[in-house]
Amino acid sequence: MEATTFSDYTPDYDYFIVSPCNKEDVIMFATLFTTILNSLIFIFGITGNCLVLWIIVTYESLESLTNIFIFNLSIAGLILTSCLPFFSVYQNQGWVFGAMACKVFSILFSIGFYSGLIFLTFLTYHRYLAVVDPLSALKAKKPLFGIMITVLAWLMSIAASVPVMIFQVHSTNGDLNKCEYDQVFPVLVSHYQQNIFFLLAFFSIIFCYYKIIRTLQQSRSQRNHKPVRLILIIVLVYFFSWTPYNVTILLQSFHYQQFIMECELVRRIDYAKYVSEKIALSHCFLNPILYAFVGIKFRRHLKHLIKCYCPCKQEEMRGNRNSSHDHFHNGIDSVY
Repeated sequence: MEATTFSDYTPDYDYFIVSPCNKEDVIMFATLFTTILNSLIFIFGITGNCLVLWIIVTYESLESLTNIFIFNLSIAGLILTSCLPFFSVYQNQGWVFGAMACKVFSILFSIGFYSGLIFLTFLTYHRYLAVVDPLSALKAKKPLFGIMITVLAWLMSIAASVPVMIFQVHSTNGDLNKCEYDQVFPVLVSHYQQNIFFLLAFFSIIFCYYKIIRTLQQSRSQRNHKPVRLILIIVLVYFFSWTPYNVTILLQSFHYQQFIMECELVRRIDYAKYVSEKIALSHCFLNPILYAFVGIKFRRHLKHLIKCYCPCKQEEMRGNRNSSHDHFHNGIDSVY
């Protein structure tokens, strides 16, 4: 699954290769829409994911494989959101940051996207093992295993971003600087790769949850229900966020191959792409909100953190510091 690249946020210059359609209204819409939404996603995404990282480091243990996955999901979200201001400038002024920055930020965004999907899949599979095959899950609790699986996930993300490293280029068209694929073929590779990875992850997670639900139905224990519920909600939000975008780029790929050439339909696909991009990127700040509303322990940690920095509560916190420390640092349990 290829990550959204800077060419996805430009006025689609590569469309002129295959389409004679007038796209000025689409460009104007994209410029305004991208500037407003990227700013909001950047603010909430940076704030929310930094808060998650802070809570995990301060109150939780990274010996828990679940916490490791959540920690890395937040890092992936930070990588994605940190690129958004550059997208906004690019949409308005072209790529003004130079050739090196074009490569660097394109690769970072791709790695951030892939790592998010991979860690989400690993998180689901880990919960699958905890419910369906607890003995295997116990073997995975060794700290070295957590380090190895984290390194593997980031290496997979880097490998999946190779097309961006090779084909994403900085170029000049008159007075306008661009950072995009300069041919149709790598665009098609990008889109179809993203669709394939998305479907593979989707069906893998569906399989895991099918087995989890069947196992829970046969079990009287309620111990695993709450973590499963939260991870299920996280997964559903992820796929609801990214599915429209994947459908849109699939249709856009058909246009690149000249299967769809009717101008009005092409324009509708363009509008749908810009809207679905923002829906997909909004996922960067949705996970922290889900942790706060669904995760009981996360809410408790958040309240404790707020009290620590609230002047009216500091005296109370000093009196309870020792007991709070013991209460919140709880071994290898997850932040759920």
